Amino acid sequence: MRARQIWSAEMKANYKRGMRVLPLAVFFVLAAGLPSRAQREAPKTGSITRSMEQGIRLYHDGQDNEAMDRFMEILTKGTPSEKSLANEYIQKITLRLNTGVGTLRDKGPGAGSLSDVEEVKQTQVRKTVHPEEQVTEEEGIEKDAAAAKIAQKERVSEKIAARIAVMRRSALLELQRYESVKIYMGGELPKAITINASAFFMNETVFKPGVTPVLSNLAGLIFTLGKAGCLILPEGSVQNDLKIKNIRQALALNSYLISRGISPARIDVHLTGSDVKFPRELTNISGLVILFSYENEQRLVDPEEVSPRGPKVSLGIYPTAIATRNNEGAIVEFSVLAPRNGTPSWKFQIYSVQKDSNLLLLQEISGTGAQYNQSFWNARKNFFGAPYPAGKYQFALTAADVEGRENTIRRLLVVKPEPGEEKAPQPKMTSVNTATTLKTTALKPGKALLKNKLPSKFGKKGKAGAASLKNKPAAARKAAKPPPKTAATSDGALAASAEAAVSGEAQTAVSGQVSYKIYFKENSAIVTANSEKKLYQVAETLNYYPMSKVTLTGYAYSGEPNADTMAENRVNYVVSRLTEKYKIDKERLDAQTKVSDTPKTLVEIKLVGKE
Repeated sequence: MRARQIWSAEMKANYKRGMRVLPLAVFFVLAAGLPSRAQREAPKTGSITRSMEQGIRLYHDGQDNEAMDRFMEILTKGTPSEKSLANEYIQKITLRLNTGVGTLRDKGPGAGSLSDVEEVKQTQVRKTVHPEEQVTEEEGIEKDAAAAKIAQKERVSEKIAARIAVMRRSALLELQRYESVKIYMGGELPKAITINASAFFMNETVFKPGVTPVLSNLAGLIFTLGKAGCLILPEGSVQNDLKIKNIRQALALNSYLISRGISPARIDVHLTGSDVKFPRELTNISGLVILFSYENEQRLVDPEEVSPRGPKVSLGIYPTAIATRNNEGAIVEFSVLAPRNGTPSWKFQIYSVQKDSNLLLLQEISGTGAQYNQSFWNARKNFFGAPYPAGKYQFALTAADVEGRENTIRRLLVVKPEPGEEKAPQPKMTSVNTATTLKTTALKPGKALLKNKLPSKFGKKGKAGAASLKNKPAAARKAAKPPPKTAATSDGALAASAEAAVSGEAQTAVSGQVSYKIYFKENSAIVTANSEKKLYQVAETLNYYPMSKVTLTGYAYSGEPNADTMAENRVNYVVSRLTEKYKIDKERLDAQTKVSDTPKTLVEIKLVGKE
């Protein structure tokens, strides 16, 4: 009896200990079964590799450059399932790097008419047979007005379709002039284009200066294709001979097209070449391949997490200058991608830039939700009305998420003056960054470097450092005619963008509209990490404007030791990097120095137009 009692007591104790241990064991079993973020996003077949796991982790940590290198390596050496996942992440990184119809409300007398291209495609002539019935005089007037409105839309549709067709044929004819570009047509529309990458790129990511007209016509052709999707395949991806250089070149072309304002919702880069259906018209798959699809819908959802800059937006205009006397017009394309945190709201506006730099609102369209829109603007009132005066017109798109974060993009369109019309002097538009530098006082006269002699070593003075800009004495520069008093900085200045005009207008004056600042560490000629990366952007911009001159101004703070020498060392460093690493012609560069009474440790780079 006593043994049974002892045995029962031991069993009870073990049972209690087991009940305490069991939940903990179950927890460890469940925890062991929970995959990490990288494992959850791994391919369904096979285990995830260490390189893939590192790439995914770097991507989520925001280290895009390092993650891109990992994924590119996987594309060249990984399995098919790994390549597919790496391709998805490269597309996400590219979109993140490239981006930083509702109620119609016309404002102001004689507001302009922005005709929607989408309506042009959907509008058809429909004749409805009505049974004979007695109608009042008022009903008859209403029916006549409705019929007249439909007829007006049909006329606008026909005119727009005809003009866009002319623009498309012009772009195709220009592209066919180049041996490095092959076009494969399917009826009146292109189905594919192949590009000889070696004729386009100076190195992995920098375009050759002479290809600007070709790129402009390529972007123009894509604008004229409406909602058509554009799929870019790197050279070698179809033949399973993909190299990292080919991937970077495809991404560089994608970045250029997006920088021109083509919506990222209809451009994609397919880095593996698998599962791609080629049109039968495409008979040669060598080189960089661009495929066009006229059936796919746009991807208007942002795959990224919530951006601190608001929803991703795009805005493009083709061409960037028109003449009303020739019945010309411009295609205006904009898009708003829906973020993950809710429905965005957006506002599209057209302004006339007045002579005093004030902005006059001509038209405003607003709405909510993701949006893709392509319209046609001919600088006339209600399309067929009187033309607007020659000058500059600003197009602006602003989008906000549910938390109030806004993102705005602006573009300029120039309406050319009529023959014999006296061209009014335009106020010089100054960027916001330039306006800040103009406030600096007591700047000492600068020293410019000679064009044909660069310092042999960073930090050393050039022997002819006292020569002034373009060999003119400083007194002559001061005696130059000052700008008009109306040249004030306004919101219109923000619309200036490093965008080449299409065809023969690719080298329009960009003086004062493109400006970069390269920052240095205090009391040294060592550039900051971010500014070193910015030099690449400067080189790309200079390649887009190969005929433009460039002014570099090296600054130093008067409180720094040897301020004059420090300013020269900084500008010398930037000149050397642009000429030696990025192969910019030194004949285009004019350097000077200034010493400021306020803390200023930078080099300012400006495009000053063409000679």
